[in-house]
Amino acid sequence: MSSLNSSNQKEPRQEPLAIRWLAAISSTLNRIAAGIAAILLTLMVALILLEIVLRFYSHSTFMADALVGYGVAAITFLALGWALEKGTMIRVSVLTQRMGPKAKLCADAFSIVCAEALVLFLMFYEWRSIAKLWRRESVSQHYFPIPLWIPETIFFAGLSLLALQLLVRLCRLTTPGQDEETSLTL
Repeated sequence: MSSLNSSNQKEPRQEPLAIRWLAAISSTLNRIAAGIAAILLTLMVALILLEIVLRFYSHSTFMADALVGYGVAAITFLALGWALEKGTMIRVSVLTQRMGPKAKLCADAFSIVCAEALVLFLMFYEWRSIAKLWRRESVSQHYFPIPLWIPETIFFAGLSLLALQLLVRLCRLTTPGQDEETSLTL
């Protein structure tokens, strides 16, 4: 009797080695980037608290607004791949929940391909911007000049991680027997 029950249950198929390898690399890099984002968030809070204390004594770091601005952008971009991997990005599924399995697969694949194309497009122009800032040795116009290629490179890294995670999702979506639906759905 137990052999009948076990044969009727569907076991998930094993992912191909290449997809597991790609997913492991993406996951590791996403965790590292999320850790860096958490450290940056902690440093930003500390800087804001320092600025508050200094202003009680009529002093300032003169850099808090710029560094916090760069930090907010950095943690946003660095956490994109991790958020997609963990399924914490909001997904509105008003149409896809009414679709059949094949139509839903096509809609998901179309969405992922469009998102990947957009991210690669942004990466192309971000890379050109980094190269231009590097060649010109451009720095910020703040109290402490920051080479502008540094924050731009962080944005590029975040976009790269998102592109890699989108590739993993596309590979999993197009592999028969894989059902990856972990996004927060409204």
